[in-house]
Amino acid sequence: MKPLAIIIVAFLVYSANLGAQSYIEPTYKIRSTKDVFFGTAKRFDGGTDTLKMNIFMPTNDNAVKRPLVVWVHGGGFIQGNRADFNSLCETWAKRGYTAVTISYRLGIHGGLLDPPFAYDEAELIRACFRGIQDVRGGIRFLVKNAGTYGIDTSRIIIGGASAGSIVAMHTAFVDALDTVPRAIGRISDVTRLAGTFARPDLGSVEGDLHTDVPTPGIDVVLNIFGALLNLDYLGGAPFIPMYSYHQTDDPVVACGVNRAYHGVGLISGAYPYLSGTCAIREELKRRGIPESDREMTIYQGAAHDVHDPAGIDRAAAVFASKRMTPATSVNDDHVATGLLDGRWTLIGLDGRHIATDVELTSLGSAIDGVYVAVRAGERRLLLLREGKVAAVR
Repeated sequence: MKPLAIIIVAFLVYSANLGAQSYIEPTYKIRSTKDVFFGTAKRFDGGTDTLKMNIFMPTNDNAVKRPLVVWVHGGGFIQGNRADFNSLCETWAKRGYTAVTISYRLGIHGGLLDPPFAYDEAELIRACFRGIQDVRGGIRFLVKNAGTYGIDTSRIIIGGASAGSIVAMHTAFVDALDTVPRAIGRISDVTRLAGTFARPDLGSVEGDLHTDVPTPGIDVVLNIFGALLNLDYLGGAPFIPMYSYHQTDDPVVACGVNRAYHGVGLISGAYPYLSGTCAIREELKRRGIPESDREMTIYQGAAHDVHDPAGIDRAAAVFASKRMTPATSVNDDHVATGLLDGRWTLIGLDGRHIATDVELTSLGSAIDGVYVAVRAGERRLLLLREGKVAAVR
């Protein structure tokens, strides 16, 4: 959820040059700050991981605040490194973003053999939720240091590839109203030849890092051959616009519904079922999510890879850029009527329905604050003051 004070400030304070950014062409010079420490967390085996991020920023865009894009690397939850996405972050920083590639805890318990053989289905689920905790903690760290890194915390994109996309999507879509898997609680120990290992309760999905500030909302999700553990996570709070890429016969993360590594042989039996881009597409159609909020590139192929990296990267950038325009101030009822005429459903940032079928220009006793207004084909973020719309995005 977005911290109210931060959103209100972000709605009202924008540099004029931000509105002129295209966020598509990589035109700026950049600088980087690498190995930025943001916390420690307990590993799957009881050890401690040190978590860091690499941050890339434009140097000649004259912007005070920029949209943030956070990229989460892949590697099957057992390998990979944030540096794998340094080049990608450089490209997005050249487009005008503060771009971050972030570390999260890796590792799972194997069975008789070491990973990628998994002890049971709970291992990937627990790895995913550890990743959510770490990435949300990292984003909160960036919120706290927004001034240092030139971040507009009301415009946040999260993306990833493979396991990183699994973490990114769950980071964006899992909210307080969702039922989390039993596997993230205290479950049975792992017994191997090397000994017995406890699997304690992982705690809140928010984790323990930088919880003195709320977790901000996500504005765009970029899913590169990732998947969800449960399609129900797409419900509840207002849908977050998402660009997705997948190959039809991906053998590692199925485009439809199948176990992770379903095409790799013996190791898949201990992995949970995942719903990839093809399954997500059908679910979003069923839910009536407008096509403008769900762009899917599904390529006829059988690789856990991107067939056209430059083309897919640009497609993702074009999709994201459409959601990065700053808020529009609403100075009088006439302007508000032009932007928000008709009837809407008003939803709080916690997912609660506040009002249904209402006119936003005459809310009367509505509580001041920030809300999402939705109706068929449209979704707007509103700042209400004295029952009237003060800003809209």
